[in-house]
Amino acid sequence: MGYKILIITCILALIAVIMNLKALENNPYSILKIIISVLLTFTALRYVTLIVYGGLPDYGLLNTLRYFYLASSIGITIATASATWYVTPCYREKIKYPYFLLCFLPWIIFYVYVIIKQPTEIIQGSQFGYQLRLTGAFPMYLSIAQGSFVMIIVTLCLIGMIRYKHLQIRTQLFMMILAQILLTLDGINYGKDRLWVLQPFTLTEVFALATTYYAFVVAIKSIHHALQNES
Repeated sequence: MGYKILIITCILALIAVIMNLKALENNPYSILKIIISVLLTFTALRYVTLIVYGGLPDYGLLNTLRYFYLASSIGITIATASATWYVTPCYREKIKYPYFLLCFLPWIIFYVYVIIKQPTEIIQGSQFGYQLRLTGAFPMYLSIAQGSFVMIIVTLCLIGMIRYKHLQIRTQLFMMILAQILLTLDGINYGKDRLWVLQPFTLTEVFALATTYYAFVVAIKSIHHALQNES
């Protein structure tokens, strides 16, 4: 039963990734479109990997796919930061996207290091299949990285919600705040010794991907005109 639920949630995640990629096709910012499309495509491989890990394959395949297991750590993180910049007019007007992205360089470097160096071990899952677990002090490092990232995103979103009364902008930013809270709660529960009905960070990542889709799918030109009419 648990493996079937995993497959369903991974399929939902893959659908959410595809929807994001479709939404990005018409994005007016070419650098954003290229970077996030590449990262989300990389993230999609995580969900294929989770399905394989749950199906009890041979160790060689597990070891080969381990580089995709944590793909969402950088894919969804940078997509969320980019979506925050995209939907908030004052951020787009005051700082160009490449410079905005450079503000998150410490997180990007950390996630890339973890994915490449793989301070991880493959362990038997609590109910089925296998899982990949960070070793040494890296669970703590990841918690610090994610916690600081969540604080920054929530702060940026709150500033946008306070500054703009436009319902579309406020809704988009609120949904991203909610996604970060849910991911944080998932992370807090991750270390607890209990049986998992859902694979950690699967359904919450689906929701996070849905929020970035909601951000990217709305044409900013229509919002710009609405803001001008309000003023």
